[in-house]
Amino acid sequence: MADEDVERRLRKLTVDHAETRWLALRLDDDVKELRSELRQVSDKQTEHTGRFDSIDAQLRSLTQMVGDVLQRLPEPGDSTD
Repeated sequence: MADEDVERRLRKLTVDHAETRWLALRLDDDVKELRSELRQVSDKQTEHTGRFDSIDAQLRSLTQMVGDVLQRLPEPGDSTD
């Protein structure tokens, strides 16, 4: 009876060990997938930041050009005839 109990416990431990290994491997796969997705998000963020900086610089330049043109326009009511 004691031998059967030991064997039953050993089988249970073997099954538990196999399940634990499977869960650990699954967790490793999930972590790898998350890291890959995080890298993709980080790359996109860098790309978007670069585009934003470029658009911001273009907008500043355009604003400066519009300001320069407005300064050259005569004031309303001024007569240059």
